[in-house]
Amino acid sequence: MARQADEGAPGAASVGQRGKRLTNATTVLVTGGAGFIGSHVTAELLRRGHAVSVLDNFSTGKRENLAAVGGEVELVEGDVRSYERTHAATQGVDCVIHLAALPSVPRSIQDPLTTNAVNVTGTLSVAPAACDAWTKRVVFAWSSIVYGRAWCLPRAGEPVRS
Repeated sequence: MARQADEGAPGAASVGQRGKRLTNATTVLVTGGAGFIGSHVTAELLRRGHAVSVLDNFSTGKRENLAAVGGEVELVEGDVRSYERTHAATQGVDCVIHLAALPSVPRSIQDPLTTNAVNVTGTLSVAPAACDAWTKRVVFAWSSIVYGRAWCLPRAGEPVRS
């Protein structure tokens, strides 16, 4: 059961607030940290002096992507769909950068249930796990792949209409 953050709760003041920067004392969990983007985010966080953990199941990520940072990262092998694994990985973490996903549009058409389970249910596992661990911030990122292939570039954003 997720705890509700109240005014006096640790981290409650920074949840959802924009403009605050991570300090050098920040401990960060990167889900999907062995992926292309995740491994670059991990390397940059380390370069800036943060302590970094990576949660990845290596379904699309590669161990080679983390070779350059090697022993500097705490590697937690597991799936974001597992609340228990995600909850364990979020303990003592100040920030979660949630990048774990199955990014392929063709794959999502061929196997929509698995894609949904990883991309949606996985996110719904990360959020309460971070809340239960009193994580101060969760950063969620997604690529433009969610919009499908663009036939012309640059792609102009259009408002969603009902």
